[in-house]
Amino acid sequence: RMDRRTVFLDGLVLPRAVTPVRDGALVLAPPELAFWRDTDGDGRADEKTVLETGLGGILSPEHATNGFVFTLDNHLRPANHHSRYRLSAEGLELVRGGVEGGQWGITRDDAGRVFYNTNPDPLRGELYPSHYAFRNPAFGRAAGINVRFAHDMRTWPVRVTPGVNRGYRPETLRDDYTLRVFTAACGPLIYRGDALPAAYRGDAFVCEPSGNLVKRYRLQSDGLRLTAVPAVEGREFLASTDERFRPVNLVDGPDGALYVVDLYRGILQHRLFLTTFLRRQIEARGLAEPLGLGRIWRIVPRDFERPAPLRTTGASWTELAALFEHQNGFWRDTAQRLFVEEGRGSRDAVEVLRERVAAARHPWAAVQASWALQGLGELRRDDVVGALASSNPDLVRNAVRLAEPWLRAADAELLERVHALAARDEPRLRHQVLLSLGSAECTEGDRLLVELAGGALDERLLRDALLSGLAGREAAFLTALLEEAAWRAAEPGRPELLSALARTIASKGVMHELDLLLEHIVALPADWRRVALVAGLAAAREQGPTGELLHVRLARRPEALVATARAEAQARSAASEPKRASDLGALLELLAWPGKPGVELPVVRPLTELERARRARGREHYLSACLACHQESGRGLGGLAPPLRGSRWVLGSEERLVRIVMQGLHGPLDVRGTRWNQDMPAWIADDEDLAAVLTYIRREWGHGAEPITPQTVARIRAAEAQRARPWTAAELLEVP
Repeated sequence: RMDRRTVFLDGLVLPRAVTPVRDGALVLAPPELAFWRDTDGDGRADEKTVLETGLGGILSPEHATNGFVFTLDNHLRPANHHSRYRLSAEGLELVRGGVEGGQWGITRDDAGRVFYNTNPDPLRGELYPSHYAFRNPAFGRAAGINVRFAHDMRTWPVRVTPGVNRGYRPETLRDDYTLRVFTAACGPLIYRGDALPAAYRGDAFVCEPSGNLVKRYRLQSDGLRLTAVPAVEGREFLASTDERFRPVNLVDGPDGALYVVDLYRGILQHRLFLTTFLRRQIEARGLAEPLGLGRIWRIVPRDFERPAPLRTTGASWTELAALFEHQNGFWRDTAQRLFVEEGRGSRDAVEVLRERVAAARHPWAAVQASWALQGLGELRRDDVVGALASSNPDLVRNAVRLAEPWLRAADAELLERVHALAARDEPRLRHQVLLSLGSAECTEGDRLLVELAGGALDERLLRDALLSGLAGREAAFLTALLEEAAWRAAEPGRPELLSALARTIASKGVMHELDLLLEHIVALPADWRRVALVAGLAAAREQGPTGELLHVRLARRPEALVATARAEAQARSAASEPKRASDLGALLELLAWPGKPGVELPVVRPLTELERARRARGREHYLSACLACHQESGRGLGGLAPPLRGSRWVLGSEERLVRIVMQGLHGPLDVRGTRWNQDMPAWIADDEDLAAVLTYIRREWGHGAEPITPQTVARIRAAEAQRARPWTAAELLEVP
């Protein structure tokens, strides 16, 4: 029961997130993210500072920035956004890039790992802080980000649930008309409270408003990996027989309870994605009314006794630091945030934090107090050295990351200390050592990485952690590896590491580095190392304007390579030996240089003035309606949308492409070797707008396919006027 209500701010349109911070609130109301304060003490906000704009969410609420979670490293992290905010005593600083993933809602666990989801994919997330994964543009995103944790997507409603989008499909509803799998997953929460029994702590809870339920997953750890499995087979944590019970968000409360936000309405789907099936359900059963309702449920044990409310206003630093020991993550996070916001310049605050690190009774207390010191800018080298020597494995792992400023300064002692930790039989610690030594970006750090590369790197997560930190230093690192005598043996993971290095070097297109890569290939014997490097170079080929694989471009004819390839071919012919994967002749076929016989570069027709205007209009539509799923890069988003860049579905038949966007697409669908099983809804637009957005994607990202005209769209629309369901890939392949 709500005890009172105070209007701090009203008149907002489709607000998506409200987060208390400093002496005000961070409010996301499309298209702005603003910080609101009450400066005259009357309880109402009267000062607005716009922090970011152009965030979308009005035209298409389905795919826009929302939700904030306070992360272990003193950032505010939204879902469905490309940036985050660093919190400090000075305010909030926008940190662009380095994040990805999520659709509706975001959460974290005690270890600092961030979790989110997409509508059909209930629990995804990050195995480590995501900024590491994006450090090397030429390498691409490292593994371990936007990972699917829950592979069992089945749901178990306690009522029939026909009022769902695409409910006419057998894979959506069971024969008894109950929702078969997630279709509207949102509001994930890793429970960190203390009111529910201890067995619930660390479990993941996910809302499914289409099924009128909340699912509970158990998180199981296996080395570097996480898997979410249903806590109870065939039964949900919470389910209702009321069709208008719509759980859309979950939070931990200050009292340790689990709170459920219930939208309580009949319709969930936005008009842009509303199928004819669901529209008929709405009309037949009056689901459009009533509006303006909603509930908040608090879930507690039957014998729950509400604890006395804690007060942070006026608390001493010692009292505030004591909250780091609290069983409820809400209070630990609040204490960390308040130290960072208010402790700048206070020697008492700093000393209390150091005392808490040294005397912590629980692992998380030392970790969060250490990050509070970092947020204040008061973390000292001695603090890091002490934490690295701790018996608390969580503190040691975080200390490796906290040591990075000294690693970047080439502190030899700390570099060796961090390096030595990789020898422990702790996969997550070894992974963090690889990430942090890469962040050092110094000669000694790279030498230590070469040593570590000689160990077990058969796990892709470990290889990617190493490679992601080598931006600009890949060629030198490859040279150092090949000089190691131990690297003549093909141990597990080594071919993959060499291939990834070669791919990254070739993708950058820096000619002197490409020349060095070819020199290494020529100098090597015809063994596994040469095969791995050639395979990596082949994997670096870009797709051309109409989807064909292009050559790797060189500035000049590689004389040594040509001569060695010719000599090898002659020797093989004389010995009547068959071709081998290590032959240099195959490599020459991948390369192009000025004057190379038989190589013709594709010619792309320039757009007319009208087509250029249509393309510009298409970009505007893409940014508002397509960006969140397919990304500005056109590379798609794991678990949600396949890449458009270089896709044959984009660059091939215009007949198929228009049908996909006009009437939607139902998976599965294979795109560049990956199977996608989500649905793409129809995009409701007139002929001109649809032609514009398709012209844009066929001419963006280096594409050169012919633009789409409104006349083509109109012709196809007329031909398919009677079709009321999305296309499948198999059906589209029958279309010319």
